[in-house]
Amino acid sequence: MFRGATLVNLDSKGRLSVPTRYREQLLENAAGQMVCTIDIHHPCLLLYPLPEWEIIEQKLSRL
Repeated sequence: MFRGATLVNLDSKGRLSVPTRYREQLLENAAGQMVCTIDIHHPCLLLYPLPEWEIIEQKLSRL
């Protein structure tokens, strides 16, 4: 798991580039698979490695 906040820009096709320091960890810990969602409290996106997101999904399904 890692945390951080980084401002990024979208390219002309609407894509964002994941900063290198996060990209390396995503490739190592999640085979590059991630889930992107919005934060309901702040105007930002949240990126989760897929294994971490699956844990969150399991917790939500028990509510």
